[in-house]
Amino acid sequence: MESKFTEAHQKLSEDGHESECDKIAKLLDLMIDGEASTEEQSYFNTHIEECVPCFESHQKQKLLKGLVSGHLKRVIVPESLALSIKARIQETV
Repeated sequence: MESKFTEAHQKLSEDGHESECDKIAKLLDLMIDGEASTEEQSYFNTHIEECVPCFESHQKQKLLKGLVSGHLKRVIVPESLALSIKARIQETV
């Protein structure tokens, strides 16, 4: 499921190249999840320091992730159930 920000920034510039905001939109989830490389983090942070719409999108995504993760609970399940689920997933792959 893509955010409105991502959908709004998927268009290419007139010359067919990605804009800076397009690149940032693609990095947004990696940044929020802490999966971006050091180089990607640097590029992202430099851009959002000067681009208000990208900064606001980043803040909204962080807030959303915080709200969602704050309402999730870790449930301990029997090991047999976990193994059964993993086995079914492997069958479908």
